[in-house]
Amino acid sequence: MKKIIFTTAVSLTLTALFYPVYANQIPANKSFPHILSTVQFPQTKWGTVRHTLKLEIPQNSSAITQINIDVPPGLTVKNDFSISDKSGRKIQANTTVNDSKITIAFAQLVTPANILNIDMNRVNRTGTSNAWLYRVYAKFVGSDAEIPVGIAQFRIY
Repeated sequence: MKKIIFTTAVSLTLTALFYPVYANQIPANKSFPHILSTVQFPQTKWGTVRHTLKLEIPQNSSAITQINIDVPPGLTVKNDFSISDKSGRKIQANTTVNDSKITIAFAQLVTPANILNIDMNRVNRTGTSNAWLYRVYAKFVGSDAEIPVGIAQFRIY
């Protein structure tokens, strides 16, 4: 009985010494492009689906000349893309798909204060997973470096 009382007292004392820590969300970087959302249609585990991602280019960012996307293993992306801005206007771009790499080279610079909607219209599932992760990179004006801008995650339930 003494051991139980002692163990309880020590546990309560240690618990009281630790203050609760609250997690705060880091505010979005207002000067760097980031992924806003992702959508799969249809929302089932069909063989061919459409993956759509939205990429925000904030006001204080540099203009984008190219986007590169790594396709995860288990998916095959056909060269069938629809790219538009936040107003729904089509954006002209040269798209190429080489195995597991998508390159979207824009005919004109994608200016800041814009949102890109990238529709990958024919994505074939050859593997099984509940989450597909595309790594997204951008090239900015005046630089040839690929800068990571985020991971587009498509969850399938």
